[in-house]
Amino acid sequence: MRRLIIMLAAGLLAAATALATVGVASAGATTASHASLNLGSCTTVTIRLMSTNFFIGTPNHPVTGDAVFLRTKNNRNTRWLSCGTNHMGVRSFLSLNGLFALTSRGGIGAAVTLEPRNGGDGFLSQQWTRNVIQSGRVFQYQNRKTGLWLRVPNSGPALGQIVTTGNSPDNWVVVAP
Repeated sequence: MRRLIIMLAAGLLAAATALATVGVASAGATTASHASLNLGSCTTVTIRLMSTNFFIGTPNHPVTGDAVFLRTKNNRNTRWLSCGTNHMGVRSFLSLNGLFALTSRGGIGAAVTLEPRNGGDGFLSQQWTRNVIQSGRVFQYQNRKTGLWLRVPNSGPALGQIVTTGNSPDNWVVVAP
């Protein structure tokens, strides 16, 4: 009986050691993947349409290809990581509830979508050049790939309306949540 107890204890100790090793390895992998995104240089912001209280938001459970749209509440779905890039005045925005980047790949009037961010700076379609309207607060954003501006359709703004791109900019207020 004593021998059985010792064997069981040794087995439990080995299993605990294996689980602890897996936990450390997976924690290291998680840290490494976050480090590759350079999230340390990101600040949390909300982006609001200048003339109204509509925020750029995501679905509750975002997936690749979802369009971003206007929401009325400032909550976890309207918070973004505003990450600097290697290009002066250029930012990329990552949603907090899925770490998808704000992406523009279409033409005029195309929906701005959520796509997984590509490494440190993201793809050109995920980079937005800031045009400062009011220092530290009001900006216009131009997509580096398409050259189009972040905006809402002329029929808006309205709750649930898709955020698009176009030839003329809208003014966006960037604030800490």
